[in-house]
Amino acid sequence: MAEKLTMKILAGELETLRARVQELELQLEQKLETTLEKAVSRLKSRVETRQGHTAGAGVDTHERQHLIAETAYLKAEQRGFKGGDPEQDWKEAEAEIDRLLLQGWSKHRETPGKPASRPAVSRGKAGTRR
Repeated sequence: MAEKLTMKILAGELETLRARVQELELQLEQKLETTLEKAVSRLKSRVETRQGHTAGAGVDTHERQHLIAETAYLKAEQRGFKGGDPEQDWKEAEAEIDRLLLQGWSKHRETPGKPASRPAVSRGKAGTRR
């Protein structure tokens, strides 16, 4: 009989603990949601600030993202898609594109990640340079 009472007490305590764990999980989820909302808000403001910098260069955010992706791809392609870190490629590409945008994108429009092509050389008679 004592074993039944002990089991009943333990079962009751277990239920109390389960209820407390559920309460704590709910509190944790609420804190995570709040923290994530704050982080998203901060990121949005940072993106808006960056968009303001990029807008002056005449390139919209979508085009900028495309240029960064293309440049990161070219970086990976240059090493044969072996080794390296895609995240690092993206960061380097982002810095490079932002630098180019700040310098004036029209000078470097040929291929992101590569230097602009040399200006055409005017030629005189029979292919001689002037």
